Parts: sequence; C-alpha cells; structure tokens
Amino acid sequence: RETLTRSPDGLRIESPVVLPQPVPGLVSKRVLVMDYLQGVPLSRAAEEMLKKGIDPSSPEAQLFGRKLLRSLTEVFGRCILESGFFHADPHPGNIFVLDDGRIGLIDFGQVKQIGGRARETLSKVMVALDERESDENPPDLEKIGDLALELGVELADGTPPVAPAAVAMWLFDGSVEQLPGGYDKGELSPNSPVKALKSFPQDLVLVGRSSILIKGLSN
Repeated sequence: RETLTRSPDGLRIESPVVLPQPVPGLVSKRVLVMDYLQGVPLSRAAEEMLKKGIDPSSPEAQLFGRKLLRSLTEVFGRCILESGFFHADPHPGNIFVLDDGRIGLIDFGQVKQIGGRARETLSKVMVALDERESDENPPDLEKIGDLALELGVELADGTPPVAPAAVAMWLFDGSVEQLPGGYDKGELSPNSPVKALKSFPQDLVLVGRSSILIKGLSN
C-alpha cells in the first residue's frame, strides 16, 4: 500500500486501485477481517454489464477496459520494480470492478518479493523493449537477449540466438505481433518460446506469471 500511495519523490498520491484494509479491533491471530469491496469480480463484469443494458463492446466499456489495464500496469510495474513486493495472483477473480467505477484488488494470500539486482535488470529489460527500433533489429534483439540471460534465463541446446529476446518479448511485451525466430505467442503452442527454456530463475517465476495474467486481460 505504501508503494502505491506515495510518488517516487515521496509525495502522497491516490492509489490507482482500492485495496481492502484490516478492520481494527476485529483482527486476531486466527481471524483476519478486512474491508468489504462492493462490486463484482472482473470474471463476471461482462455479465453484469449485460444485466444493466451495457454492451461490453461499446466505446464506454472499451474506455473502462483501457483504464483498467493502465491502472494494473501502473500498480504491478511500481510494486515489482520499486519495492519488489507484489501481489502474485492477479487473475480475473481477484480483480474487482467496484460499484463506483473504481478498481479493486483482493486476496493477498500469494505475494512475492524480489531483490534489488533482479529489479534493476528487469527495469533495463523494460527500457530496452520500449526503445527498440523494431521487432527484428539485430542490435536490439542482442541487447534484449543479453539482459534476459543476465536475469538468469537458461536455454535448451540448439535454440537460435534470438531465443532469449523472444522469451523476454513474450513475457513482458503485449504489443508484439510477431516474435523473432518464428516463435508463436501462444503459451501452449508447440513453437512457443517456453519450449526454448531449459530453466527460469525461481525468483522471477511469479513475476512472469503475473505479467502473463495481466497481458491476458488485454485480449
């Protein structure tokens, strides 16, 4: 919560999402009582829209969808890259659309903390992805791939040189249309970058999972 309510320069700001807080006087060693968030989980949002006569494909609904993704991207980006402490299970059942239009995030039963060096390298990966000239520019792919290897990604024997970059783009860039090396974006595809992995750093497994879950919401 502290990460989300303070700007990088220490000023108080409004959190992009609503987080339930413990209720003083009702919490014990065995029972945790928290605020009740009035709304519906994202997994039921389209159904609720239809009940209220709102077309889920309408411009208004699409505008809210962009707001949702922007808020979640800011929340998870700041938590992962600034403090390293983040909610590790952002599936649609844990993301709420509140009655007042705000976005809520519940169920902090699965959280993760990553160290400063991993956060620094992840930040460099994000910057390299954002600044690349194209998805096929060799110097960009080499830089992104080198950073992926610096994170601790290990690849199976015989994978092409662009495989590390393809893994990074698949995990952290939802805008990419075609992955380098002919890899498919589908996680279950026989030609997914997952197949190129020999091992993935344990500390970053939940970072990758959170990234994939949030990217999935954009579809």
